[in-house]
Amino acid sequence: MSKHAVKDVLDEMTKDDLVAWIRSQPFYRPKRSDVLYIRWQRQSAEVLEEMQKENRALDGLDYKERDRLAGRFNESKDAAEKLRLLELMQPYNKAMQDHIKRSQALDRKSKRVDALYEQIDVERQKERSS
Repeated sequence: MSKHAVKDVLDEMTKDDLVAWIRSQPFYRPKRSDVLYIRWQRQSAEVLEEMQKENRALDGLDYKERDRLAGRFNESKDAAEKLRLLELMQPYNKAMQDHIKRSQALDRKSKRVDALYEQIDVERQKERSS
């Protein structure tokens, strides 16, 4: 067996090639629900991969150090020291804020993918009654 994977002929086809080939098939036409399912499957895999990546985004930051700095900030009475500690905490706070924004965007994307799955059932019901 070759070390190189054999390229699937479908990977070699352009979009126009694929559409023309599908339309030339007299016995099989994909239903809208089939197309939606394939789209949902691809998008849900993308969302899962993005979520896993985002869950690892903060792995390199030591939030115990941030908590230690915050404790020192709370104990300090010196305004200059408080400002210096705030500056030291800023990268941690920004990283967390950015993480929250990305997580919220992923949540919205996930809800759109979920809605796509629900649309598959709607289309299947329409196809059965046609």
